[in-house]
Formats: sequence, structure tokens, C-alpha cells
Amino acid sequence: MERIIEEFIELTGISSPSKGERAMADVLKQKLAQLGCEVREDDAAEKIPGTSGNIAAVLRGTVGKPVLFAAHMDRVPNGDNIRHVVTEEKITTDGTTILAADDVSGIAAILDGLRRVKASGLPHCDVEVAFTACEELLVTGSRHLDFGGFRAKHCYCIDSPGHTGRIINAAPGKAMLYIDVYGKPAHAGQAPEKGVNALVMASKVLAEIKEGRLDEETTANWALITAGRVTNVVCDHVEIGGEVRSRDPKKVDAYIEYVERHCHEVISKTPATCRVRVERIYDGFCIPHEDELLTTLCGALEQRGITPLIEMGGGGMDANRFNAAGIKSVGVASGYFKNHSTGEELYVEDLKQAGRMVYDLVMAYSEK
Repeated sequence: MERIIEEFIELTGISSPSKGERAMADVLKQKLAQLGCEVREDDAAEKIPGTSGNIAAVLRGTVGKPVLFAAHMDRVPNGDNIRHVVTEEKITTDGTTILAADDVSGIAAILDGLRRVKASGLPHCDVEVAFTACEELLVTGSRHLDFGGFRAKHCYCIDSPGHTGRIINAAPGKAMLYIDVYGKPAHAGQAPEKGVNALVMASKVLAEIKEGRLDEETTANWALITAGRVTNVVCDHVEIGGEVRSRDPKKVDAYIEYVERHCHEVISKTPATCRVRVERIYDGFCIPHEDELLTTLCGALEQRGITPLIEMGGGGMDANRFNAAGIKSVGVASGYFKNHSTGEELYVEDLKQAGRMVYDLVMAYSEK
């Protein structure tokens, strides 16, 4: 069994839930140091809060332009006690847990690429690495990353489903929206007429709100309701939670304005009151096909006989934050499918190709 496969199995065997990546971080810091990297951990653990900060490292080089690779350490729930099923074609689980290829495959590919660089003995550029915490919870870890600590202006975020060769060059920005509807409490049996039922008023807001796919690049979803705890009191406060995503930041702003207008128009016709709160999570990005970031990646893939597939994505990732910080970034697939489910699977040849891809990119930037 090749080392990249053994290392993938080793790392997926480490418990690393969001906000609980300490054990994974310690192992990765040791591995990076053994590869000759300068390693540091930031203070994101205090800000998230969680058990681990983000890990940043650099393998110093002597030529070319620096390049940055990123992957995240955390995984969605049900990622402990993984029992692997390994065949020549792919790696799965016994069906009781996720596989955590999202995003351990990205970590394994980066470590494999670094080893290939070291083994080659060839002059190379500075190779920078970011292993982030808490990506699966609103891309929280990289929100606190010290982007000024990186010299690279190009980052390859190895964190996307699909066969190696799939590239995500665009992803939406996201904002969370919360609608507070305020009624008036009263005893539900003795004097219900003296109360104002906030839950009923909130239902009027939701009944006609625009949601779902709004256009080809914009979506909205309302999924959370927090209301009263007992039935003998007229409900006096309801919180509704939702989100909006779009690759066009103007459309995010427009939807927020629409929600505020819609809520006040509906509630103004009732005895209730309301308030809309907004939390902007991350900005969207779109890297043109002709950008050097993409042409270099496509060249590295084609060199291995892999046909690049450039697509727009529908979810956020660390690449959103790198782009917002002025470091151009795209999402890169490493061979996993059905992530976040017990049917998750990773194609062995794709993972091997992902490690070679990292090496090829380092060599390409070493010649720049």
C-alpha cells in the first residue's frame, strides 16, 4: 500500500470534529516539522472558540515564486471510529460513519506533494501550507487566519468533491439572516385575547417570502424557527433563521433589503413588531479562466494526462476567505464523492494523482 493511502487511513482515524481538532493539529505539526517546514499555530482557538488554531507552515525554497496549498482539519459529525473498506479502486467505510475524505484527502495530497518535493532534490520555491480549523462551521477558522503571514499570492484549496481535475473557480458569498418577531404574552387559558401570538405573526412573514433558487447564481433558504416553550402562555417572541447566497454581492445586498422590506410590510398590518438581523459570513469569488492561477493548474493537470474541468460551485470554502484577503484561490478536487454522508467514497487513483498534482504545481512555480 502506498504511503499516501496509509497516511489517509491514519489521519481519518484521528478524531477531529469542528472545534475539536487538537489531536489532528498536533499530528500535522509533527509531520510538517519532520518534512523540514517552519510551523506555527495561530490563536484562532481562543476566537472560535475551539481546541486548535489554524496551522501554517512553509518549506523554504531558493527559486521561483511562492505557492500556497490549503485544506481543513475538521469534519462533519459521525466521523469517529471509522472502519475503512479498501479496494484497488476506492476507499469507503462500513456504512456506519462518514469517511472524512472531506478534507483529509486534501491534507494527504499536500503532505504527499511535499514529500515528493523533498525526495526530488531539485531547487524549488517556497511552499506554504495552511491547515485550517472549523471550516465545516461557516468557514470559521480561516476567518481568524493571519493572511499577512503568507508570501504567496496564489492558493490552491484542495477541498472539493469530484475526480482530480475538477476545479471550482467561483463560489457564492453568504449571509445569515435572522428575523425577530415580537408579540405580547398572556395566559393562554384565562386571557388569550390580551396577548399577541408572535408565532402566528411570524407565519405570515414566511407564508409569502421569496426563497429557494432566486436566479442562476442566487439562492435563499429559511430553515430555523425558535418559539415558545410552553402552551399555556401566548408566544411573545419568535426567531426565524435563514440564509442567502450569491456569486454577485449586489444580489446578496438586494435580498437583505427585500427581507427587511417584506417583514416590515407584513408585520405593520399586525399588532406585532419585528427586527431583522444580518451576519455576513463570507464574500464570493470568481477567477477568470485566463488567470495565471488557473492556467498554471490546468497545465500541471494536462502534463499528467488529466483533462481539467472548470466549474462554478454552490458552497463556501476557505478559498472564499483567501480571495477576500487578496490571495487568489480556487477549489481543487481530490477524488472524493458523497461527502457528509455514510456513503462517502474516495477513489484511490485520484488521491494519488492529487499528490502528484501538488508536486507538479510546486515545480511549475519554481520555474516562475
